Amino acid sequence: MNEDILLTSGMAGAVLDVVHAAVVVMDREGRIVLFNKACQELTGYTVSEVENRYPWDLFILPEETEEVKTVFSKLAAGDFPNNHTNYWLTKSGDRRLVEWSNTALLDDHGAITYVIGTGIDITERSRAERLIETHKIELENLVAERTYKLHKANKKLERMAHKDGLTGIYNRRYCNDTLEREIRRVVRDAKPLSVMLCDVDFFKTYNDTFGHVAGDECLKDIAGIIARTFHRASDMVARYGGEEFIVVLPDISAEEAAVLAENLLEAVWDRNIPNSSSSIADRVTISIGVATIRSDRLFEVASLIRAADQALYEAKNAGRNLVRQRSLNQ
Repeated sequence: MNEDILLTSGMAGAVLDVVHAAVVVMDREGRIVLFNKACQELTGYTVSEVENRYPWDLFILPEETEEVKTVFSKLAAGDFPNNHTNYWLTKSGDRRLVEWSNTALLDDHGAITYVIGTGIDITERSRAERLIETHKIELENLVAERTYKLHKANKKLERMAHKDGLTGIYNRRYCNDTLEREIRRVVRDAKPLSVMLCDVDFFKTYNDTFGHVAGDECLKDIAGIIARTFHRASDMVARYGGEEFIVVLPDISAEEAAVLAENLLEAVWDRNIPNSSSSIADRVTISIGVATIRSDRLFEVASLIRAADQALYEAKNAGRNLVRQRSLNQ
């Protein structure tokens, strides 16, 4: 395209003025030779105010000047088309983010005569995108926070589902699940497994004499004594029903279990919870049935519990505040 045609053609100016995009035409040195209506509306400058001046002297932020000059130099050297985004300063001092698509015009000999920049004001779009991204991050954080809280609540509910509401120790359901796991481990590792069933002696008469509130406090007290006595990570203490408690002791032999059971009897005795309704002592006592098994094949939880229950029955019949024991060989 001939330079005279570009500069003198009213048609070119008219065409550029109806284009919604900002169009700026510069000579090889970077001086502005055409500045369409969209450019004027974007910047607030008139054609006469920008003609023969450099964009970086008028519109470009100081920190972006070198980058824009580099882009222009590449265009003037024949590296076109190219694209870049930068801020333009308006006459009133506002910043507008403009996305540029740049190319060049050549003369009949292939030499670059003009560089043309076509820009779209993406300020509002960019703000909207940033706002969306901010909301997205806030939403992700909110979801993560709610998920974490839900996870904690579920864990709490899970723990509550495993715990006895009165005493705070494990309940019968969790005990049975634990025993199922321990039975598989016993078979796999060929290690002993002992179980204790502990029953509060004369608890019905204790309740009748002192009332249910005192009875509940007594059960909580006994549960605490048992839990403090069996505190290995592998030990499991649970309320098995009413005034009955169970202790699961992995890797504990029959001989060791007998000693531990006697220690528990002594700990309850030493706690000295008054019980004038007892016919064997002036305090609350317990009876304990112990069962121990070592097996190389799977067996039912019920068989181990049944053996401990039979031993407990023997302790009760023998006078209470006693330990009786059974061993299972399978």
